Amino acid sequence: MPPSGTFLQISVGGHHSCGILTDKTVACWGLNSEGQATPPNGTFLQVSAGYWHTCGVRTDNTLACWGSNDPYWSHNPGKEDPYLTQWKDIETLGQATPLSGTFLQVSAGGRHTCGVRTDHTVACWGSHLSDPPILAGVLGVSQSIPPSGEFSQVSANMASTCGIRLDQTAECWGGFGQLQPPIDTFYLQMPGSGGRCGLQTDHTVVCFGGQDLPGSERIRVPNSTCRCPIPGLIGNNCACTTSPSYTFSQLLETGNLNVCGVRTDNTVVCWGYDPEGQTFPPQGLIAKSVEPACLVYGVHNDSKQTQFFIANINAGPLEIYPRSELEENYNIEALDIDPVNNQLYAASGEGKLYEVRNGAQALSEFGELGFEPVEALSFHPDRSLWGWAQGTGLFQVERDKSNELKLPGTVVVPYDGAMKIKDISWNTEGTILYGVENLEQGSRLWAYDQSKGEAHLICEELMASLKAKVNALETHPDNSLIFTFENNKKLAFGVINVSKCEITTRGEIATDYNQVKGIAWPDCTK
Repeated sequence: MPPSGTFLQISVGGHHSCGILTDKTVACWGLNSEGQATPPNGTFLQVSAGYWHTCGVRTDNTLACWGSNDPYWSHNPGKEDPYLTQWKDIETLGQATPLSGTFLQVSAGGRHTCGVRTDHTVACWGSHLSDPPILAGVLGVSQSIPPSGEFSQVSANMASTCGIRLDQTAECWGGFGQLQPPIDTFYLQMPGSGGRCGLQTDHTVVCFGGQDLPGSERIRVPNSTCRCPIPGLIGNNCACTTSPSYTFSQLLETGNLNVCGVRTDNTVVCWGYDPEGQTFPPQGLIAKSVEPACLVYGVHNDSKQTQFFIANINAGPLEIYPRSELEENYNIEALDIDPVNNQLYAASGEGKLYEVRNGAQALSEFGELGFEPVEALSFHPDRSLWGWAQGTGLFQVERDKSNELKLPGTVVVPYDGAMKIKDISWNTEGTILYGVENLEQGSRLWAYDQSKGEAHLICEELMASLKAKVNALETHPDNSLIFTFENNKKLAFGVINVSKCEITTRGEIATDYNQVKGIAWPDCTK
């Protein structure tokens, strides 16, 4: 039985299950003969229960694994499977010995494990270290030898692995060279499980695999049409796809030969091999609706490091999750996000513009803004990029005919020595550009009217009463303004209703990343 409490995520393995509690620690239950249900201490972002081992992504994006590294098991003494006896003289395969580096996601299979690194490449470890001939190329590429390229998700099984590429196509390897997804299918999700099923971009489900029973039962999703063999692919494979009206919101990580999913009406449906009632969820079970994640990005920069972080503002309590540590200090002073494609951009004090990639975990130089020192960036709703450079003033970077940012920028309002802007942010309509200035006592909030080309002070009494200096400024979708304040021990923030000139929210988050240079609030409806 699972422990009491509420969970953020659950993964069902061969004979055990693990889940992440709301405090982000891991709890496991079920068979523990190999230590697969004894998790380590610490906090985690994701966990994956395999057949006899478990792996998880820690909150610093490193991996931890626990359970068996052994290659051979027999659950029927005296009736050993000849396939398994090929590992009898091999001491370890290493599937529960994680690789170093940082990862976005991990999937524990049978005798191997795969993960998506923070650069979106896939790494696998385990059975390919000592594969018998049957998995070493005689019948196809090993399940532990991933293809090159970038992936958003990976899913490891007993004898195969599948992954979703960044263009939402899927690719599988292993499975004795016979397992491939149907041609011209695109996926949102493909969870690790005994079934090879994927949630397509139209929210229908397609399952694919061999025709042999009982394994084929897991691909026969309800209200589906099956094709055997799959057109255009070699092998004795089938693919079953649900009707256009039979849609799902997500698929769940289940056990060996069965699959479960949450339909778009929040009912739970299961299918597959059912010797012990695995495909019969409790009658009337309704999945709780979960608010989709809305990730707000931020960047901390002090004399020692540049550190990007995220916060899910739809999950409580509000917490800061640092991304991978960068290899150098980039002296980032400003951050904002393209309102159309949610691409992050950051600027250094020296005037370099960077694209922030791989989930705010890598920087690639885009070009020179043409001004320094840069203090602020903000995208206009028309996708032009505006900025402030001390000693230069307000500048704009327009787009060329191919809709790319055209560097360097041009000065819109020259600096006149009257203000020292710390950060800027456009309102949602693109009519007013707000700029915050720190004084010896309190701060000032400027409003630049683009139609008039004029700037004036607003909320003067409120801003003068602020005791801490403002580090960063961003516009909320409701047109209120979000401030972060200078604090040596915590990330302090506040929300100001500009129309009423009043603070509606104040808060503090315990984190070492409190010298915030910029925050970026994406359009979470995309």
